[in-house]
Amino acid sequence: MKKPKGFFTYFHMNSVIAKLSDAQAGRLYKALMAYGDTGELTDFSDDIAVDLAYTLMRGEIDINFERYNEVCEKRREAGKKSAQMRSEKRADSTFVDNC
Repeated sequence: MKKPKGFFTYFHMNSVIAKLSDAQAGRLYKALMAYGDTGELTDFSDDIAVDLAYTLMRGEIDINFERYNEVCEKRREAGKKSAQMRSEKRADSTFVDNC
């Protein structure tokens, strides 16, 4: 799976993050960055609030990455079709009838 350069954070998660302390939000952010970049999972069993937010946001990262790969695949297919059409057009235009 191809990995995008980043991930989206949605505003609807603000109500969850607002309930965390700054220290908890910092831990959450660092863990999400690690997960998005390397797939590294962080254990928040010591803090149920951060664990819940992390689980929810990690799921959104996964969905974002899936959508990214779907778009990449569609663009790849469109590029192939376009290249094939240009190739066929070029072949048609270079045909000269000597009759």
